[in-house]
Amino acid sequence: MEIRNLVTFLKVTELNSFSKAAEALDYSQSAVTVQIQQLERELGVRLFDRIGKNVAITQYGKNFISYARDIVSAVARAQVFASEDTELTGTVQVGTLNSLLTASFSDIVPTFRRRFPHVMMRLHADMVASLKDKLLKNELDLIYTLDTQVLDPQFVKVFEAEEEIVVVTNRENPLAARESVRLAELINHPFVLMNRTNAYRDLFDTELARKGLEIKPFLELEDDVLALRLLYENPSYMTVLPLYTVKKSIHEKSLAAVRVEDCKMSQFRQVIYHKNKVLTPQIQGMLDTIVEVARRPF
Repeated sequence: MEIRNLVTFLKVTELNSFSKAAEALDYSQSAVTVQIQQLERELGVRLFDRIGKNVAITQYGKNFISYARDIVSAVARAQVFASEDTELTGTVQVGTLNSLLTASFSDIVPTFRRRFPHVMMRLHADMVASLKDKLLKNELDLIYTLDTQVLDPQFVKVFEAEEEIVVVTNRENPLAARESVRLAELINHPFVLMNRTNAYRDLFDTELARKGLEIKPFLELEDDVLALRLLYENPSYMTVLPLYTVKKSIHEKSLAAVRVEDCKMSQFRQVIYHKNKVLTPQIQGMLDTIVEVARRPF
């Protein structure tokens, strides 16, 4: 069983097209057809139905994807292991949120660079829905995100940790000294919130709606860095953020988490990749590095 045939098979399943796979791999379309036919003869099953110009993966093909991916990944890692004088190169594309980019990647980047000094990292910060879409389109190799629990069978999850979402304000705000407050007490306070496409903003709006409440922020942002800066300089302002983004500021007593007794919110930090993704040593190295850093306390 030739590795190139497995690589071609995975590319056809990814692009759902013999012609697009041929273009991506710099083969002729007839070469792709021959390689798939060779693989089918070796396995003794049809991996694709070919009806006219349409190609559809069979159930045999779907079942074989994980085996092909594992074999190709294992061979790639073995080749690196056997080539001690060869330095890994290439690029790893990682998607994440702005909040995680600020909180975690100052540790992830130097750790990964020490281990893979010649591999380029490309970091893409975006909203959760967009990151998942890019993962499905193979525009990213993996993502580190904060969201509800990802249960989609298209994705493989290698790390998960529950993370509290909190209402935050300046330490000088009188609400910071309160033993607890109720959600209804907050609605007339000046809020800076992330845009409505943000996952934890959506969670907060849902909690408000359950109680028939609404908060209209005076400012909406895409980046939590400015939100924190505004809170440092304006004691009356409030926002909603993952606890990991403000732990240091809370410890230093510049900001405080408001204890809202009737609003407990949490989401999950998760590291995921597409189930059909071939894990090269570079991608596996990034997965291992992110998980290692993610397990450390903030």
